[in-house]
Amino acid sequence: MKNAANGSMQTQGKPFSWVVLVATLITMAVTARLGWWQLDRAAEKTHRAEQLAALQSEPAWQWDDLRQDAQRWQMVHHAVVLSGEWRHDLTFFLDNRPHQGQVGFWAFTPLVLPDGSWVLVKRGWQVRDPIDPTRVPQLPKPLGKVTVKGRIDVEPPQWMTLSAKESRPRHPTEQHKILDNVSLSELSQVWHQPLHGVVLQTDPSEPGLRRDWPAVDFKVSTHWGYAFQWFALSLTAGLLYVWYQWLRPARKQEHE
Repeated sequence: MKNAANGSMQTQGKPFSWVVLVATLITMAVTARLGWWQLDRAAEKTHRAEQLAALQSEPAWQWDDLRQDAQRWQMVHHAVVLSGEWRHDLTFFLDNRPHQGQVGFWAFTPLVLPDGSWVLVKRGWQVRDPIDPTRVPQLPKPLGKVTVKGRIDVEPPQWMTLSAKESRPRHPTEQHKILDNVSLSELSQVWHQPLHGVVLQTDPSEPGLRRDWPAVDFKVSTHWGYAFQWFALSLTAGLLYVWYQWLRPARKQEHE
């Protein structure tokens, strides 16, 4: 009777062992695949970082280069050198743009080029007044022709607002210089002047304007860390299966 009972228990245990084996193999395959996916992402971003380094090492474009080929405005981070005059009366500020742990504004001013074309320049960052958050920052206002060194930038990203209806207008006015969000198309309509693109100014900082912009970080090491975690999970699943299905039962039989 005892042998029959043992045989019955072994028979009932075999299907369960196969279920555990299949579940373990699936877990190991999925987690390993996720690990390889993270390595692929790391390789992709490493390639993008190398492309960016090569792009930034190229000679700076001037307005003639950009005017002849409008597609060059898509080459974000490429260095440019532009000469023109500021439209200080159209300067505006985007609110809630943090910089190194502080809350402040991005300052924008259109630059009018010698042929009458306009580009929008992100001139720098300024801290927000802690006493009066609505106070408009005062910026340097150089007159006459200026030369701006910078790099091609994307449009200002749209910031999340607390409601669908914004508390401030979406374009600058004389009464509203501080905005939540803005777009080139809106500015072009308001100013009745097409804006060819956005330039991030990289000249040395001025009083009230910081230009110590953070370096572009593709977070390659983050993907390596995730890959290590997924591979470790895959290995752990295999080791647990070996321990609980083979080694532990064998040791238990030895002690019996």
